[in-house]
Amino acid sequence: MKRNDETIRRMAREEKARAVVPDHVRSAVEETLASLPETPETKVLEMPKRRHWKLPATIAAAFLALFLILPNTGAPVAHALSEIPVLGTVFQAVTFREYAEQTDTTDVSVKTPKVASDGKGKEAADAVSEEIDKMNEAAVAKFKQDHADGGYGSLDIYYDVAADTDRWYTVRVVREETAASGAVETDYYTFDKTTGDLVILSDLFEKDEYIAHISENIKEQMRAQMKKDDSVSYFLDSDMPDEDFSEIDPNQDFYIAEDGSLVVCFDEYEVAPGSMGTVSFRIPQSVYRSDLKPEYR
Repeated sequence: MKRNDETIRRMAREEKARAVVPDHVRSAVEETLASLPETPETKVLEMPKRRHWKLPATIAAAFLALFLILPNTGAPVAHALSEIPVLGTVFQAVTFREYAEQTDTTDVSVKTPKVASDGKGKEAADAVSEEIDKMNEAAVAKFKQDHADGGYGSLDIYYDVAADTDRWYTVRVVREETAASGAVETDYYTFDKTTGDLVILSDLFEKDEYIAHISENIKEQMRAQMKKDDSVSYFLDSDMPDEDFSEIDPNQDFYIAEDGSLVVCFDEYEVAPGSMGTVSFRIPQSVYRSDLKPEYR
């Protein structure tokens, strides 16, 4: 695991600051609500597998008015949206900081997300957002220091949403540096919508056997891919066994796909030559289901 997850958890517990909604936004919403006619409250219906919510007409109209009133002005809007009351724990990655800088020999492009969330998820989301911002700034500082005396290179930092299912929300941050040789590093931050917590891989399991079970499945997939395609290569079954892939880290990067399968992710050079780039493996539930904690089965 590349980040200190215990630090993130501590930051989440200690997080007390709350974003402030701008006065003009709050006033606009209050005026809109005041102008709408009162309607009977609609009951919320809960379905067995997926929750569907029906909002009273006044609240729905207020939400519509709010999105018409607010322009896309970056961070202030992100703070305002994070304060809107929502039903259930919702996570959303929005661009918090974006800049580009070019010289005759270097090119830096950075897009840093802020993970916004409501009540239960706010502390974890704020802690992760702070962690990402610090790591991105550190990567830029190191890049500039490495190229202070010249030399061509580029640094591209960006993010996307790797997964957004009924239960799971995963933000992926990519840092791609090109100089004499390239290097790509990725970080995955997975949130459980039912609890609002940041979840690392070991949190999902009650038995340590998951490490061996998942690792063996990955090796099977590696061997099958190499047998099928000569251009595919992994650090496995080589003449340097000490350098071969042995097992996953207990807290290997991951996300949960829409079909419920576990996707285990590796950085460039972690389990394969640089020509393979970053690689990932989709693990069937049958491989690890018996190792899961009851609440995740």
